[in-house]
Amino acid sequence: MVEDLSDTPAGELTLTEALLHVPGFSLQHPAVQVSGLPGGSLNRSYSVSTPAGRFVLRLSRGPDAWLTTDRSVELRLHAAASEAGIAPRIVESRDQWLITEYVPGRLWTEPDFGAAARLASLARTLAKLHRLPAPDYGRFDLLGTLSDYAERVGESGGLVDFAAAAWESSGGAGRTPAILHHDLHGSNIIEGPRGLVLVDWECAAVSDPLLDVACILSYHESAGPHAAVLLEHCGLPEVTPRQLAACVWLFDLHTYLWYRERQSRMAPTQTEREAEKRLAARLPRTLREWHPGAYGKVLTGASGVESAN
Repeated sequence: MVEDLSDTPAGELTLTEALLHVPGFSLQHPAVQVSGLPGGSLNRSYSVSTPAGRFVLRLSRGPDAWLTTDRSVELRLHAAASEAGIAPRIVESRDQWLITEYVPGRLWTEPDFGAAARLASLARTLAKLHRLPAPDYGRFDLLGTLSDYAERVGESGGLVDFAAAAWESSGGAGRTPAILHHDLHGSNIIEGPRGLVLVDWECAAVSDPLLDVACILSYHESAGPHAAVLLEHCGLPEVTPRQLAACVWLFDLHTYLWYRERQSRMAPTQTEREAEKRLAARLPRTLREWHPGAYGKVLTGASGVESAN
């Protein structure tokens, strides 16, 4: 049965067109099941069961500002991770939709990030990803991205003035670039029979592997007490606490400015407003963790948080 999916943001015509590319799909076949999956603000995903198997179909209006200007980087990095058993197999793709195999299992929740043994498993998965040959495409210029965001949102409170110093303090320039998942929220981590599988590769890029660790610590504060476990099993035991703190601050800043920039183009959801507010409150604290001498006004604008003191 195909549920009523006419409210899809990408449009009914696109959904129907994409469904026709799912192996075994037929509107007339009684065994076909299509249902919406939770999550996503720009994208919408569906579980599609047919006589040929079970698949996931993702519809997209287009890439967001954080992401590449087209889907080619995502698809190529996703494919590399899939060959290594870290990501679902890609069945077929177009500019506005992606079909992958369905991966059975459960999504991670916050308690998983507070368990050292589970984090060690995730870090080993990331180490496997980071050991893959890093291609020349998909290179992520973090400082350039932060500067572009700051210009778009009129950020003049001094935040970005600390970015170059944070990048230097993090040691990122001295580490070999690697393929990053770059969006390690629990909803993108499936634990199943074949181990951990990472889904939703829209933010994938090639950059400093420490950014994936910083992503976990930025998204999930319950992982904080186990930072050393993440570093050890991710293959980054030499990273110092100050280097890690600088990288986490950079990731916080990137996400915060992404929310600000996105808000200038579309109405934010309540969840997005709350996330931006949390980041605005975190940034002065995480700034001090790697740069205790940071003074002055570093946040202005919508957040209402103005001082790093």
